[in-house]
Amino acid sequence: MITQYELLYIIPATLTDEDVGGVENVVKALLEKHGATIDTSERLGKFRFAYPIKSVRHGHYVLVRFSSEGSAIAAIEEALRITKEVLRHIILRADEAGGDKFEMIQFVEVNLDARESGDRPRRRTEGEKPKASEEIKSAVAVLEGTKEDAAAKPAAAPAAPELSAEELEKKIDAALEEKA
Repeated sequence: MITQYELLYIIPATLTDEDVGGVENVVKALLEKHGATIDTSERLGKFRFAYPIKSVRHGHYVLVRFSSEGSAIAAIEEALRITKEVLRHIILRADEAGGDKFEMIQFVEVNLDARESGDRPRRRTEGEKPKASEEIKSAVAVLEGTKEDAAAKPAAAPAAPELSAEELEKKIDAALEEKA
C-alpha cells in the first residue's frame, strides 16, 4: 500500500550552496532507487543547532514529501543513515507529521544566570569566581609549597591565601564538584 511520507534531513552548513544542491539530488536519487515518488522538496533554510553535531554548529534543513510503500522505508532509513553528507534525518507518515504547515524557529540560547540585563553572554568577566581548574592549580601549588608553580601563574591572578589543610580539602572538593 502506498502511503504519503515526510522526510526532514540536515546537511552541514560547511558545504557550499552548489554542494547542498548536489546532496539534495543524491537524496532524491536514493528515494527513487527505493521506489518512492517525490511530491515536493523544499529548503527550509540554514539554522544553528542547539548543540554541535559532528563538530558542525549550523545546517541546511530540507523537507521532502514523497509517496512510497511501507516496506521500503526501512531501506531508505538505512541508506540515509550511511550517507555521510546527511547529519540527521527523520521520516514520518504525512498524517502523523501534522499537515502542510511547517515552521522553523531559530535556536536562541537561554542564559538562566543572566542578571539585570537579561541577555548577558556566557563569558567570564573580571571579578567573577575563577574556574575550578584554576582553583585546583592554586591549591596544588599551596600544598606542594613550591614557589615555581605559584610563579607560573599569570601575573593578574591573586596569590593563593594561606589555608589550613581542612579548608584546602573543602575548596578542592568544591572545585571538583563544580567541574563535574
